Parts: sequence; structure tokens; C-alpha cells
Amino acid sequence: MKIVLLICVAGVLGTLSRFFAVKGVNMLLPGFPWGTLAVNILGAFIAGFCYILCKNKFAGFEEYFPVLFVGFLGAFTTFSTFALESCVFLAGEQYGKFALNIFLQNISGITAAGGGFYLAKTLFGS
Repeated sequence: MKIVLLICVAGVLGTLSRFFAVKGVNMLLPGFPWGTLAVNILGAFIAGFCYILCKNKFAGFEEYFPVLFVGFLGAFTTFSTFALESCVFLAGEQYGKFALNIFLQNISGITAAGGGFYLAKTLFGS
């Protein structure tokens, strides 16, 4: 039960972090869902980095890994918003923005996760 409560707290923190980050980025850069892209890229990087960090330095605490990965990062990143924003572009016949969103989210997310993974392996070993 303790893990479930910790996941809930981490989820609240991730949700609030996403809300303010998306709002802030979208206010600075209107016209495209840059905020969603930013949290998804950052979340992917953190996931890749923390996966290696947790496995190498905190393996004895594996039961707590879902607090970070499911709770915080699950709430911080957002596939559903990305999917909805893509559908809105498609429905509005904004095919360029649709294609750009699909491309940037997928390529940047995988690249960011790989970058976090690689950086953590470089810093902490494999």
C-alpha cells in the first residue's frame, strides 16, 4: 500500500509539473504544441537516464522504481495529448503541422531516451 500512495503523490507532482511546463512553453511559443513536445522529450530523457541510474546505483530499491517511472514520469509525459493534438491538426487539414508533430514527437522522444541512457551509462557504467 505504501508504494501505491507514493505513486499517487509522484503522479500529482508529475501532473502539476506537466501542467505548468506545457502552459509556460506554449505561452512563449504559440501556434504549435511545443509544450507537449518539451515535456515528452524531457520525460523520455529522464526515463532513459534514470533507468540506468536506478539499475546501477539503486538496484536494492527496485520496488520503488514505479514511483518515478509510473507515478511521476507517467503523469509528466503525455501520449494522449500528443495523439489528440495530432488529430486536431489532421481534422483542421493542417497536414504540415500534423506530420511535423508526429515526426518530432517520435524521433525526438526516442533520441532523448537514448541520450539519457547513454549519458547515464557514461557517468555510471553499464
